[in-house]
Amino acid sequence: MNTANSTAPRDGAFYRALWRWHFYAGLLVMPFLLALSASGLMMLLSKPVDNWLIKDMTQVSVEGDALPATTLLATVRESFPDARVKLYIPPSEPTQSAQFSLVAHHAGGHGGHGAPSTTAFVNPYNGEVLGTYDPGDSIYSAIKTFHGKLYLGDLGDSLIEIAAGLAILMVLSGIYLAFQRQSWRDMLPRARLSSRTDWRRLHGFIGLVLALPLLFFLLSGMSWTNIWGGKLVQAWSSVPSTSFVAPATETTHQSMNHEGMEHVPWTLEQTPMPQSDSAPDKPKALDLDQVAQMAQEQGFDSFRVHLPADDTGVWTISTTTMAGDLTNPLQERTLHLDRHSGEVLGDVRFADYPLMGKAMTAGIPLHQGDLGLWNLITNLVLCALVMLMIVGGTVMWWKRRPQKTRAIVPPPAHPAANRAVVALMLVVALLFPLSAAAIAVIIAVDLVLISRVERLRLIFK
Repeated sequence: MNTANSTAPRDGAFYRALWRWHFYAGLLVMPFLLALSASGLMMLLSKPVDNWLIKDMTQVSVEGDALPATTLLATVRESFPDARVKLYIPPSEPTQSAQFSLVAHHAGGHGGHGAPSTTAFVNPYNGEVLGTYDPGDSIYSAIKTFHGKLYLGDLGDSLIEIAAGLAILMVLSGIYLAFQRQSWRDMLPRARLSSRTDWRRLHGFIGLVLALPLLFFLLSGMSWTNIWGGKLVQAWSSVPSTSFVAPATETTHQSMNHEGMEHVPWTLEQTPMPQSDSAPDKPKALDLDQVAQMAQEQGFDSFRVHLPADDTGVWTISTTTMAGDLTNPLQERTLHLDRHSGEVLGDVRFADYPLMGKAMTAGIPLHQGDLGLWNLITNLVLCALVMLMIVGGTVMWWKRRPQKTRAIVPPPAHPAANRAVVALMLVVALLFPLSAAAIAVIIAVDLVLISRVERLRLIFK
């Protein structure tokens, strides 16, 4: 803000101006960062809870030989005549049930991105339907909706994208501020937490420890946002459809996802799907048993099979970290087969992803805690530390405020240095368009409103 004390000394002017910007960014970012870290922690904890709640449908007793997949498919279609089977997940262990994802017949393409779905669990030994489950109704899905959109739809998505971009700038400025201390001893926290200095040490130390992990979480999390993720980064990080043998359709791989479940790697979501041969003399379509057998012959272990939606649709065999099939992103693979001949129309592996696609493919499951127990525990600790850092920053500010004042009381800074820092941050923020727009709006509000209204100027002085 341009209302800083003009008599502030010029010694360390850049430091004080950056501190002032860091302070104001924190005021804007902390509520969102607290919401994201708290909801992220709850998402991690909800995964085992959701699995436990449906264990009666996912676990079975071994009873001889398993039935063919086509027999299980016929049972599901007979039990749910008003739905279309979109996906088959074979049991990866003898004690697991088979899963079939169902969507309404009117859902287009592969079910339509975000289309509601129902998972039917079937005993692979006797064909009994053990029950159904809506992935969109899970605890994890409900918290994830808040984590990604704050229950505000596209508005919430935009607010989170703005906050994440500002948080990245706040982390970068915090790193600079931390290293301006006279010695490493000034960075180490104390056992007691009584004075403002104690809380400042705690806040700074945790912030420095979390700097790189937090930058990773912010950048990888922004891959889900509409503008930075969907329009800028993902668009030029996608696998080109020219890698397929068959011509591509207008339907993208994202259509294979549906509410509460993500089956497709981030770098394939915007890639158009190939299509099967629609010639009049085409052979009889493959059945599910044949496709499952081909998956094993192709070297797949844990996998899922996406069924063709129509005569030009394709069989898709995939194993991905997004879907939870494996914990090693390097082993990801998506195989498209002509629904009639079984010809391989596309075989996309991790090595085929663009550089940014590889980074996001590895980063997203790491962000979600999907790479094993160590990843889950690490992310839980990091979420807790982020919340502690926010608490430390809030207490530190509260303790430095003069009593009986309504002012926010940011650190003072010389106007010239303050303007230079704001300009620098605005340039860096251009990497994140919505955040840059937010900074521009803040500057405009400051110039047009805050600096001209006495009551506001006293609050933000």
